[in-house]
Amino acid sequence: MKNFNPIMGNNNMPEYISVISSSQCARIRIDDIEVIEQEGRKLHVITPDREYSFYESMKEIIPVLACRAFYRPIRGLIINFDHVKEITGNMVSFHSGQCVTMGKNSITRTRTAYKKYLLRYPPYSLWEGGEYAPMIAAERSRPELS
Repeated sequence: MKNFNPIMGNNNMPEYISVISSSQCARIRIDDIEVIEQEGRKLHVITPDREYSFYESMKEIIPVLACRAFYRPIRGLIINFDHVKEITGNMVSFHSGQCVTMGKNSITRTRTAYKKYLLRYPPYSLWEGGEYAPMIAAERSRPELS
């Protein structure tokens, strides 16, 4: 039996997930999710307001998160780049005050992915000849889709 169900929005994308467990029933707006952590068979969905826990596999929830700013740095963790305040050292900080700590390789991959995410949303500043200057030039030279 599934412990969550996607609720479709107007654009034919899931807008909410409904969580049903023995101790709670809730409807969570997908865009409000900051972090999803897996602990054994249990998922912890963390929003700025609270944490929801229920039994489900990560592979069941991943398709619902498609086409959004979610990133999976390691097998048992998904973060929402829309809620990230900053990445410093080996820690990802969110606007709500929540923090997630990662290992060296994971944080390096996450930082690179977050930089690419940020480059999609100008204004941004880069120094001349910085490490991302060639990537910016390539992005600017791409023809726009009509």
